[in-house]
Amino acid sequence: MVSVSENTPLLRVEDITKSFGAVQALRGITFDLVRGTVMALVGDNGAGKSTLAKILSGVHPPTSGQFYLNGQSCRFDRPAAALAAGIETVYQNLALIEELDVADNVYLGRETTRGGAIGRLFGILDRPAMRQHTAKALSQLHIKIPAPTLAVRKMSGGQRQAVAIGRALTWGRELFILDEPTAALGVDETEQVLRMIERLREEHGLTFIIISHNMQDVYRIADTIVVLRQGRHVATLAKNDTTPEEIVAYITGAKE
Repeated sequence: MVSVSENTPLLRVEDITKSFGAVQALRGITFDLVRGTVMALVGDNGAGKSTLAKILSGVHPPTSGQFYLNGQSCRFDRPAAALAAGIETVYQNLALIEELDVADNVYLGRETTRGGAIGRLFGILDRPAMRQHTAKALSQLHIKIPAPTLAVRKMSGGQRQAVAIGRALTWGRELFILDEPTAALGVDETEQVLRMIERLREEHGLTFIIISHNMQDVYRIADTIVVLRQGRHVATLAKNDTTPEEIVAYITGAKE
């Protein structure tokens, strides 16, 4: 059993590299993520943001290096292993089934059955329990969505994002990785999502990695910003000690 002190970062990434054949996507990424904070992972297209997120979420193994969750070394061989460790990822495409309702999407792959062994054998879902638990869990997290019986196809972009984040929060325990959570959303829906992230950090002490190209959003919600460029880690910036202009300068290479 690894002892975890107050000074132990929730996540420690040490010298992570990743190669796809001759292409080196990541070149020695190192940083710490403090529990209860929001870290923004930024960089231009091809900087390595999504590759790093996929390593943390069990999609790809690193070529070398390692990372630790609560001081425990992790090397996931599949996404289910990351989920079991408490790392939930919401990708840009959200992975929601449009014809299913909110509760069915929240419980997707984790469905509750009724009727004992026979119910499990024939997949008899306990939808009333699933809907009740979904409504209670999301309400406790102050995530506002329509009724848990509403089909996702009838929802706005912001409501769908809330469902996807709510699903991750319902099952996750440690770290939440959000890939472009405000992409393709309007002004009002973007505000809804940003407020939700801020509230979940402040009221529930949750920890996030946010991948985003939107510097205005990043500067608003992030406590720290990790900048990647061409697969390299070029800066870790405290939000209170930097500006959006400086962040862009690191991204573009105008500042080293």
